[in-house]
Amino acid sequence: MDEQVLAAMRKWPDVPAVYGWLRLGRRGEWRLVDRGRPGFDEARDGQGSPITSPPILDFIARNYGHDENGAWYWQNGPQRAFVDLDLAPLLLRVLGEPPGQSLVTHTGRQVSAISQALTDRDGNLWLKTDLGPALIDDRDIGQLRLESPDGAAPAVVLYLDNYPGPWTDRHGARGWPVDTLAAAGAEAIGKELGFQARPR
Repeated sequence: MDEQVLAAMRKWPDVPAVYGWLRLGRRGEWRLVDRGRPGFDEARDGQGSPITSPPILDFIARNYGHDENGAWYWQNGPQRAFVDLDLAPLLLRVLGEPPGQSLVTHTGRQVSAISQALTDRDGNLWLKTDLGPALIDDRDIGQLRLESPDGAAPAVVLYLDNYPGPWTDRHGARGWPVDTLAAAGAEAIGKELGFQARPR
């Protein structure tokens, strides 16, 4: 978190949080939902306007985090702006080529560890990471090695050489068995993975 943000929090510790005006899209895009604007219509304007300014995007990325209840927010100076999640709190891009692929969040942080791989009813690929619950960007799923091993084995295994999993195939390759979530949608999956899709 930026030092100027920490200083502002110390100087003004009681600024009320805001809710419902910042959204994070399915592919890591930030949107401003200006509910305070005259003439705002939820049906027409509820998706929000894209935030495209590089300095603002960098500022959000550096000051994005979550509280103990799994509600994700942007610490905007002394004010905490809680984020409505279209799907996940962290969106992952797959960088590099096998065997050296890395996973990087939409905020530019590199994943160091994975603890579980999951899929939902909509075919999304989720990872529990050291940075929090994360979703693989749908544009990058084709770059991953997902296989259905023969015999008595998990139905699908995800292989990421930089993040070897607990399951080992007959050739010694280590991967992550992909568990199946019964849930679909941000709110239901959030309850299972420990994040709030719509903090209020």
